Amino acid sequence: MNWSVPGVLARPQCGLPILSYLDDRCRVHKDTINLCKSVLQRKPLDWISVQRNHLTNPIRDVDLVITVGGDGTLLRASHFLDSSIPILGVNSDPTCSDEVDELTEEFDARRSTGYLCAATARNFEQILDATLAGSRHYSELSRISVKLNGSQLPTYALNDILVSHPCPASVSRFSLRKRSNGETSRLINSRSSGLRVATATGSTAAMLSAGGFMMPISSRELQYMIREPISPTDADKPLLHGLVKQEQHMLVVWYNQEGAVYIDGSHVTYPIQHGDTLEVSSDAPVLKVILPEYLLKQAS
Repeated sequence: MNWSVPGVLARPQCGLPILSYLDDRCRVHKDTINLCKSVLQRKPLDWISVQRNHLTNPIRDVDLVITVGGDGTLLRASHFLDSSIPILGVNSDPTCSDEVDELTEEFDARRSTGYLCAATARNFEQILDATLAGSRHYSELSRISVKLNGSQLPTYALNDILVSHPCPASVSRFSLRKRSNGETSRLINSRSSGLRVATATGSTAAMLSAGGFMMPISSRELQYMIREPISPTDADKPLLHGLVKQEQHMLVVWYNQEGAVYIDGSHVTYPIQHGDTLEVSSDAPVLKVILPEYLLKQAS
């Protein structure tokens, strides 16, 4: 097959280079940022613009946080927010279903999912005005709290946590049990690819892909799954995937020399080592989010 440009994959019939497509996605993202800025400049508001990678300290003394990007940008900002400040996500480059259908035989043309983003470039000003006027209300989403050897980790997970060996090809060895009001479940000893715990929000992401189930977004329960268990006993199998109820917490003891707790993906990581104990629960500050309409209907 002859390609139109050396080193660049292109559609042989119509000559659309993939790199050109990706450059266009970057341009659309920047255009959305500029549009949002121009809208804010017309409003009687005090505001500042901050790059997501420049966030290092808790966000305080503001009435609203607006993220422009996708779910990853909103997740990043959520790690710096307590339960007092709502957040509004703008999907800067939503997926176009017609485009996905047209290009599906050439490459993955999906853009930003923006599952939690209530606005796009088209309706940002409308959603912003409704939020400022108080006619668009926020929803409270559950997050995950993790204590390491009794000390609270400073980051709360909006989607999920993964407890595993830093090398994905290595076996993770740990035990877990659930506790509530003095009652303790049976101990499960695991050799597997790790442990994933998700919120209701995160139940539609990696958890669902791994065979989990979607939870109502307003749920305060957590869903857990032991990933790829090695030779589980018949007695253990029903306990490899289940729920941690709001009044429960899960105790995890780690038995590898190395390990890590990954918060909402790979960008926030806390190392763990042999003998460390994790306490996982939904006892965390909620996150106030202006949700898109279809999620609001689901939550009601």
